[in-house]
Amino acid sequence: MSFNETYKLHHPPDTSEKSKTKQGYYKVQNIQKYVGNPNLVIYRSSWEYVFCRWCDFSPSIVRWSSEPIRIPYYDRVSKLEEYKKNGIDPNNPKNWVIKYYNTDYWIEVAQGDGTIKRMFIEIKPAYKLKKPIPPPENAPLKDIKRFNALAKEYLINEAKFAAIKAWAEKNNAEFWVFTEETLQKVAAKFWNENFKKNNETI
Repeated sequence: MSFNETYKLHHPPDTSEKSKTKQGYYKVQNIQKYVGNPNLVIYRSSWEYVFCRWCDFSPSIVRWSSEPIRIPYYDRVSKLEEYKKNGIDPNNPKNWVIKYYNTDYWIEVAQGDGTIKRMFIEIKPAYKLKKPIPPPENAPLKDIKRFNALAKEYLINEAKFAAIKAWAEKNNAEFWVFTEETLQKVAAKFWNENFKKNNETI
């Protein structure tokens, strides 16, 4: 399976003080396990940093790679306001926008029976996987705007995840979303090392 690292060359981590999350280049220790350029391993949050540490040092991870593929998907919601203003049917597939999604990671995991499971992984907070609940009609404007933003992100993620899941199945792989709960289970050692030491949450 070949991967394209062009995306990472054009989208480096945001290491400025304005960044809302901890970002940077992860320094791979076990280079023989990494697929791709070990100098281009990007983490875009503290959770992703924990995931990189787990991939690097866990004996169950045979090989891994960061942001390895670019998958097209249909974005049905980003231009809803424009569609509304111009009388365009948002439900017509011809009006949907084709965008591209780079999943966070790819891993090969050794199974107890000697087989290898290939997985594409997305790191996301658990709350972003839950369908947003609309606020009451008399809710403050800030609550309505927050709901609209969360609903838009939820629908876009649905489209992204459906696209990568279908692509993975065609390529003898699986797609999984790892939340903070997942990381605390599978990478407990590295989670505890990072967050107890730095007192960070994302």
